[in-house]
Amino acid sequence: MGGEVHLDIYDDRLSVTSPGGMYNGMLIQDLDIADISSERRNPILANVMAQLDYMEKRGSGLTRICNETKALDGYKDELKPIFKSTPSQFQTIIFAAIGMQNDGDMSETKLTERQRRILDLIKASPTISGRRMSEILSVSQRTIERDISALQKNEILRRKGKDNDGEWIVIG
Repeated sequence: MGGEVHLDIYDDRLSVTSPGGMYNGMLIQDLDIADISSERRNPILANVMAQLDYMEKRGSGLTRICNETKALDGYKDELKPIFKSTPSQFQTIIFAAIGMQNDGDMSETKLTERQRRILDLIKASPTISGRRMSEILSVSQRTIERDISALQKNEILRRKGKDNDGEWIVIG
């Protein structure tokens, strides 16, 4: 892995692994998050994230991640973020609470802005390709595929016909 941040995005979770263990050499999984002093574990990453206005510079990230996750619609205790560390790296796993646990009940499904835009593109052109959607929305084709998969899983979108000559049908 070296000295780079590694981001893995799955249908049900986000995993961020960054270089550097806890500043005091302890393992995060052995500590109570509430008792950890407010120090930046990775100052370079913290500065970049602060410049992008994704966080403040103080080291309150772990508590903030827990609080923000708990405030999400659909949050359950089993979706609590997981923090793991070794002496050389730190991993944060954040689970999806949006639309993934509602067994397709559209009244409770919360769509992301990108998913709404995908549905709008499909309504305007039911034969649009994933490649074209990725170009229009400036994201990877894999990102489009993940969003489409979530929309299908939640019974909001269905494919009629073959991949190369079929069309999308918006159900909801």
